[in-house]
Amino acid sequence: MAEPDTVNRSVEKTDATALPFERILCAVDGSRGSGIALKQAIALCGPGTTLRLVAVAHEITYGKHAQVDLSEAKAREALDEATRVAREAGVVAAAELLHGAFTADLLLTEANGSDLLVVGCRDIPRRAGITLGDTASRLAHRAEGPLLVARGEADGDFPQNVLLATDGSSASWPAARTAAKLAGARHAQLRVVYVPDGMHPEHYREVQKQVELAEQVTGAPPELLADPGSVPARIDEAARATHSSLIVIGKRGLRGVKALGSVSERVLHQAPSSVLVVPVGT
Repeated sequence: MAEPDTVNRSVEKTDATALPFERILCAVDGSRGSGIALKQAIALCGPGTTLRLVAVAHEITYGKHAQVDLSEAKAREALDEATRVAREAGVVAAAELLHGAFTADLLLTEANGSDLLVVGCRDIPRRAGITLGDTASRLAHRAEGPLLVARGEADGDFPQNVLLATDGSSASWPAARTAAKLAGARHAQLRVVYVPDGMHPEHYREVQKQVELAEQVTGAPPELLADPGSVPARIDEAARATHSSLIVIGKRGLRGVKALGSVSERVLHQAPSSVLVVPVGT
């Protein structure tokens, strides 16, 4: 866990105007959800950011099991439109068409070397989403790098209200640093939600350090919301009450069945806003 002097040294080296992502990968498919993802990805691009757009085409057009997830023609159309939108926003984007039946697998592979993967989502219940092969659900379950699942709307000022959801553990520090940098670069309102369990007072001390870090980066003390209860429910309530456009939350890197119970996945599937999941080690 970071000691206070370590926190201070890291802040001194931080450019509060710099966005935390230099290489962004955004998946597009022409849907409303991917359109929101594209707008939010563009909003997170700084002067030196590289934006890469990918579309995954998969079609089987023969036999009784003929199916089309996204035809090549539609995928190319989605890429052309996304490139146009980025260009009009002043962002030069590279576009690439991929082919394959397993969209999530391809995106995870392509995300290697990127600082952020951005995808849209559909409103599907959490467990159903994983069972049905929903791309956003699979990515949330398996991504090892930062993942933004986009919801709502976005303009050039996204995100205007950032909510850091933290438990004060060592795994929450990458999310805390990312939330502070985003809020500082975007001059956004930053709030911190912490759900105490009454058993780990040392975690609250770490939350206080994260609040201090955020104040040093953004120049304003973030509001701290701390109420006991169900962690996903309290985070959801805080996001709705504060009209947050982005929730930033850490991820411990659980795998398999254990990951189905992770707080970050539960928050991602029921959140009213976009969610940025920042894994430990980021």
